[in-house]
Amino acid sequence: KSHLMPFLPGHPVIDASKENGSDQPGLGAVSAAPFGSSAILPISWAYIKMMGGKGLRKATQVAILNANYMSKRLEKYYKTLYTGETGLVAHEFILDVRDFKKTANIEAVDIAKRLMDYGFHAPTMSWPVAGTLMVEPTESEDKMELDRFCDALI
Repeated sequence: KSHLMPFLPGHPVIDASKENGSDQPGLGAVSAAPFGSSAILPISWAYIKMMGGKGLRKATQVAILNANYMSKRLEKYYKTLYTGETGLVAHEFILDVRDFKKTANIEAVDIAKRLMDYGFHAPTMSWPVAGTLMVEPTESEDKMELDRFCDALI
């Protein structure tokens, strides 16, 4: 199996070739941690296998439905960036909260921290646009939880 050594992941600080007794370097870093986390692969595989094709399709449809429901529910209070021609979003949506900085000196991080006070995981902040929140409701959340999240934002 030594012929596979050149294909092992590497790290910019740790010389994998010396640790593995090889004279050839690895491919480079696969994550911030040395050699990545191989535990991610069986988890993803198990989820895909468990859901099957029909289950993955249904989960995708529900995630898209959830994102559009929330985006529409919040449209009186927040502008959603990057909608399609019909105003719809994909499985996530980006809320523009930049006006809160001008009117109340409140930033995306303040809103995210307040959502945490209500028991929610903070949305992705300021990516891909500074001063925004990216909300990604999953397929596993029911309508009551989606409404609770929206109510916390309102």
